[in-house]
Amino acid sequence: MSPLFGALMVLTAGATGGPVVLAVLGLALVAVAAGLADRRAATVAVLLTVVALALSDPSPLFAAVSGLSAAAYLVTRHGTLTIPTVAGLIGFTAAGVVATAVALPVSWIPLLAPAVIAGVLIVAALPLLGDERTGDIRAPWSDRRESG
Repeated sequence: MSPLFGALMVLTAGATGGPVVLAVLGLALVAVAAGLADRRAATVAVLLTVVALALSDPSPLFAAVSGLSAAAYLVTRHGTLTIPTVAGLIGFTAAGVVATAVALPVSWIPLLAPAVIAGVLIVAALPLLGDERTGDIRAPWSDRRESG
């Protein structure tokens, strides 16, 4: 299954581009073939595809499909596809496509990304900070001590 994802990754990255892009994509296809024998070559194939995408300026949809295929290719070469992995791959691809499709005229919105990511990580980590005995969630910076 991984060679199909690798081929799809390379083919969708080469939708537009000149001879230099085609040469890089040819090397990426060779790396995909070499990835059947050595998993490290799969990483080289993905990196070469990223270079081709940077040189060719494809449409966001082609770049998204290539990125989705690249992630699925690496997952299948180094592990197995699970339902949560597929859901994450598709979810992040859809979020990227929506983010490129909706052009907001506000230039400061990208500055919010680090704060939003930090907030999401804190919310995701809250269950891990709970007291195992009582289930109480306490902030690690709180200095409350139980008396007793």
